[in-house]
Amino acid sequence: MNIPLRTLLAAIAACLLVSPVPAQTSVPQSYTLTVSSGMALEAMSLNSAVEARVSRFGPREYVEVTAGVPTEPKAIHVSHWFDLVTHKVYTLDLVHNTCSWMSFTAPDMPTMYDPVASPAPSAEELAAFNKTVLRRENINGIAAKYAESSSDQGKSSMWAAENGNYPLKVVMTFPGAQPILMLEVKELHFVKPDMALLVPPANCTAHAQGEWTATGMSGHFDLNIDAEGSGSVDLKTGKATGDATVKSSNKPR
Repeated sequence: MNIPLRTLLAAIAACLLVSPVPAQTSVPQSYTLTVSSGMALEAMSLNSAVEARVSRFGPREYVEVTAGVPTEPKAIHVSHWFDLVTHKVYTLDLVHNTCSWMSFTAPDMPTMYDPVASPAPSAEELAAFNKTVLRRENINGIAAKYAESSSDQGKSSMWAAENGNYPLKVVMTFPGAQPILMLEVKELHFVKPDMALLVPPANCTAHAQGEWTATGMSGHFDLNIDAEGSGSVDLKTGKATGDATVKSSNKPR
């Protein structure tokens, strides 16, 4: 069964904006991780997961996103620099050699790339999640709690870290379809990253239209994607609601 693109994007948008699993009460500030993400902005244009390498130190984070073979038309190689001090995000498209920045007003790093930065839930949401925990497992060497939740849109399977409660893996299954991997942390190290990675290009001065916020993204990006998304996930019921519009191009703008 083929899942309509709009249905998948709505689910992705919902997962982008609110983590479907509870998070830690205090977000770590220094770490590196590698994640396979079907919730990333770039994944929306491909309708498949991308790989993101994340380096965070305090209020600054570097994210390198790759997908496909470099010589293919739909290949993706994008770098983002998020800065909670200047409230800017810089985006460098290494395939099309374009760079721009836009306002970044979220209170923490985007969980579409960095699930460790997931916001803390309320006590009620945490209690509701813990009731859905079925067993303990390991995800790429990290101890995790496995939980399931269902709604009329399908089933969510979630693994949250035992130590910290940040999401390690999320799988969604729509009615009559095969499970879809939305997120999986492949590697995670709580170490100080290479500080040179956290410095955006000095010549990245073009101001892109739009804004990257905690509740959605809208605007024109130099990685050749026009995107808008909004949504939410009810942690008590697992029901996701959302909407997304994505247009992509393989030509430089």
